[in-house]
This record gives sequence, structure tokens and C-alpha cells, in this order.
Amino acid sequence: MDVVMFHDLRREHFALPLDHCRLTFDDGLFSHYYYLDLFRSHLNALTFFITTSFIRDGKARPVFSGRYIEYREASFHTQRAMIDRDFSGFMTVEEVQHLAARPNVRIGAHSHFHDVTLTDVHPKKIRPTSPWRFKRFPQVPADQLRTVSIRSRLAFQGLEFRGGRLQPRSEADWEDFIRRDTERCLEWFARHLNHQPDLYGFPFNEYSPRLIAMLKGYGFKEFYAGSSVKHAEVIGRTDAEELVSGRL
Repeated sequence: MDVVMFHDLRREHFALPLDHCRLTFDDGLFSHYYYLDLFRSHLNALTFFITTSFIRDGKARPVFSGRYIEYREASFHTQRAMIDRDFSGFMTVEEVQHLAARPNVRIGAHSHFHDVTLTDVHPKKIRPTSPWRFKRFPQVPADQLRTVSIRSRLAFQGLEFRGGRLQPRSEADWEDFIRRDTERCLEWFARHLNHQPDLYGFPFNEYSPRLIAMLKGYGFKEFYAGSSVKHAEVIGRTDAEELVSGRL
């Protein structure tokens, strides 16, 4: 059975032939809650991966009643959250609680911080880098930024900028970050949902054997990434935007 990945939802998604697909939703975006009733009759459980630091206190907002809201790419919402500290594009605590109470919904983790690191490990398929990622490193000179990639802070040991140059982040610091991120995420689930998740969607669809091993130590059993999966324990997904654009 195909697994389809959504970020922000838009009108075109509801015309896709998805009846026999497993649907997953990343980040905890407001549109996931807003359009939830349109998936009421879906044949399979819906899986939502929540980035817990993006979910703020607040009441539930009105849901879909015939009006489609403006669609934004995932990088727009991440820029607003990470750089502008505006979390309005994401669900509130009460909205996630309403979501989790639905009988056809599964809730998983999508990290706490959803942050990036600099690394000299370049992706095989080069894509334009979202501007917000560069803004995470204002202290790094532009000429040094041009020589590295900006990737998941959880999946890659990465580099730090110290003494005017980029140097490898220690393995101990990398593992400490994984532990801190995961523990903060699990604390949020326990406090707001009284739930211990065992599903994990990797931020930016990037992962490493070390990250998987550590997450398994926290009780995670089912892992999701993008379409280019090379690890037996990771489930691959098709991006809904590729289905809409006909790139498949």
C-alpha cells in the first residue's frame, strides 16, 4: 500500500485518488486540523507527525465549512516559526487534542526543535535551499556557507562555527542534542496528550543509523521518511505535491 506525505493542505489534494493509500501529515500545521472532516471517510488511519515546539497554547479555531484557506509551502511556515517566532500556521494545543481524540487518527513525533546544522555531507540530489535555513547561521561568513550543506541537526553530526571557522561538532554534543530534543518532545506528549508515541517522522526526511538507534531506545518502533529510503526499518513516502504536479 502506498504511503503519501502531506505538508500544508490545499484544494487540489482532495481530488487525488487516495482511497487505498496510507496518509501521513508532517509538522502539525493548522490546515491538518482545519480540513480533518474531509478525511472522515478515509479507509485507513491518518497519521500526524507533530513538531512539538511549534504547538502553542490556544483554543481550537473554526474548521472547514466550504472555504478553502490559502496554501503555503512548508518552508513558509517554518520561516515564520523559526525566524519570526510566529506559530499561527501550526495547530494549537487544543486543536492537537481534538485531532488525537478522533478514532481514525494516529499521532507520532516529528522532533521538538526541527532544527538544522551545517555539514560537509552533501545530498545526492541538489535542491534550492530555503532562505530561512541560511538565517539560522547569521554569524557564518557567506563564503563559508557556500561550501557546506544545511541539513537535519538530528540526522547529521554536522559542524559548528568556532574561532572564525567551521569545525566538526563532537559526537557527544550531537548525541546530547538528540537526547534533549527527544526528551522535550516526549515531555510535551505526556503533558498535553497523556500519550507515549511510538511513531516517528524524520524532520526533512533525513535520518542516520545512530539517530534510529537512539530513538528506538526511547520506545519508537515505526519510522517514516521520504521516497529515497535506504534503511530496512524506515518506511518511504510519496510527496503529495509530486502527485498533484504529475511528476510521478
